Amino acid sequence: MAKVPLKIRTDLRDHWEKEDCPAKKSIAALKELLGLPVIIQLEPSILWSELQKLYPDQSNFVPSIIAVVRTWTEHLAKRLAEDANAAWTEQFLEHLNQSGRTLKARVETRPGSQVKTELAKSGATFIIGIPESSPPYRNVSAFFMTEFEKLFTHSSNQISSAQAHGAEDEDWANVTLPSRSRGQATDIAPTPMPSLDELPRPEMMFASQTPYHLIVKVVHNGIAVHGSHQGSLELLAGYLQRYTRDIQNISVKLPILKSELQASHFGYGSLFDSLTITPGDSRSAWANINPVLVLSFIESVLGYSPVASGSSDSQWYFKRDVEFKG
Repeated sequence: MAKVPLKIRTDLRDHWEKEDCPAKKSIAALKELLGLPVIIQLEPSILWSELQKLYPDQSNFVPSIIAVVRTWTEHLAKRLAEDANAAWTEQFLEHLNQSGRTLKARVETRPGSQVKTELAKSGATFIIGIPESSPPYRNVSAFFMTEFEKLFTHSSNQISSAQAHGAEDEDWANVTLPSRSRGQATDIAPTPMPSLDELPRPEMMFASQTPYHLIVKVVHNGIAVHGSHQGSLELLAGYLQRYTRDIQNISVKLPILKSELQASHFGYGSLFDSLTITPGDSRSAWANINPVLVLSFIESVLGYSPVASGSSDSQWYFKRDVEFKG
């Protein structure tokens, strides 16, 4: 494990360990709101070992990590204090009651380019995920807003699915339904138009809504990938960021190409509907960006199928009908 440099130890003392530092104050405010202990575990040696290659300037390391933790605590407190989130707050408090009446969170690294929060597999501890990408981290507040909202959804969906499946087994054990291929319209009754008030926000609806669509376009200075499924864009961006080479023969560490998720103009949370791949710096403007690896990743790794009618010499359209698990 990498030794923590003196600069980072000094910054930890000033930005994390002092009782009157902003990070400690935000934790204290959350503790006062909940009326319960709040413990946030941060292991500098582990984080530095995993992220040091992304921080050539050591002075950015601690402020970047602490800023994410502060955003997490402050936005959690804000969400808990809002009356509109009363049902969610009840779920949150019930979780704490079942976990020793203490809010426990652990700061860990996570693949990709965006922050993340989730429940650990044990279910007792929240994870504050630091992305394995170069700072600054973008749209942290919006991303946590969305992550908090869906925090308990997965377990609730599993219970509902199991209950529904059990009911089907009990009530319809001897009934055989005729099979019907996708898109077959015979004998299907008309369905009502959805009500606007029933529709969730875009960042929630398109997290799993199929079919998924992806369009890859060659633009004047690189490649643009537009998609309806954010998870697909995040995986592609994270993969490209991890395996892009650096510019050679310069004093600073810069990638030849930069792959950046672009926030959507729709929704109120963290919805990313585009990915741009462009030269990482003016000194790599010479780079010829080959779209073949991107196209292959979309088809072979993500399992999308090409749609010939929407493709041309500089644009490729892909579609996936099957929902991803999780």
